Amino acid sequence: MTDESQLKDCALYLVQYVPDLVRGEYVNIGVLLHSPQEKYLGCLFTDDFRRIKHFHPRADLKLLRQLQAHFEMEIDQHGADLEGYLQFMRRSFSNLIQVSEPRAFRLAEPQSEIQDLFARYVGQRLTGPQPEDTRIRIKQKLTAALSLAGVWELMEKNISAARWTHAGDPFNFDYGYTPLLTHGRPNGHLHFIHAHSLKRDADAKVAKALAYTFARVRDRETAELTAVVEAQAAPGDIVATFSQKILEEGGIRLQPIAGVDDYAQSIRRELMI
Repeated sequence: MTDESQLKDCALYLVQYVPDLVRGEYVNIGVLLHSPQEKYLGCLFTDDFRRIKHFHPRADLKLLRQLQAHFEMEIDQHGADLEGYLQFMRRSFSNLIQVSEPRAFRLAEPQSEIQDLFARYVGQRLTGPQPEDTRIRIKQKLTAALSLAGVWELMEKNISAARWTHAGDPFNFDYGYTPLLTHGRPNGHLHFIHAHSLKRDADAKVAKALAYTFARVRDRETAELTAVVEAQAAPGDIVATFSQKILEEGGIRLQPIAGVDDYAQSIRRELMI
């Protein structure tokens, strides 16, 4: 039996394809799941367009195939104000793509249960569930852990590297905080936290950018950086091993996502909450 105290209030939005506004007929093509407690907004879209083609033979499949990546990018960029983004989105999508009124749910693990809700309201994906080791999913789990530990609100967010590098630098660190400088406790210099996928950031380019950027920061001031990753590189995984080596040689601490709840609690202790 589920412990009621562990359930989180969530809102489910159905994303619908509406080719004829006059007739008002639609097909559910995706879901958005919002958990305010976890600062989480997840999205999942269909990759099976057979029903849509039968429903609307002239459907723009190129547009539909881009929705997953588009919404993931938008969610990542608006992570500091998900409620505001949801309001904007519901106003903006009112033609071919529409977003339904929210449906209330109480869920124990929103980031896992979105798969079940998708299957119930949309159907099965041809390629199966979305991978869990992408940067956005690592960041979502990190954000949830920080929120549940009560430290997310205290974090500086989307920290521009241009403060330490050059004007126009597009790189942003996900989070940062500064522990109190107290005798016998952690130091008082800036700590960055950044979600990173060892496996999926192509050719370790992002790892190189992260290590280079952090080195420029440390040229200017004392700082630490923790990269939250899917897991330590597995033996034989050349790309992940190379990325991990770049980060470690750059003085960047690695925190596997499996231990992120304990990590968030350690930050809480550093901030003396």
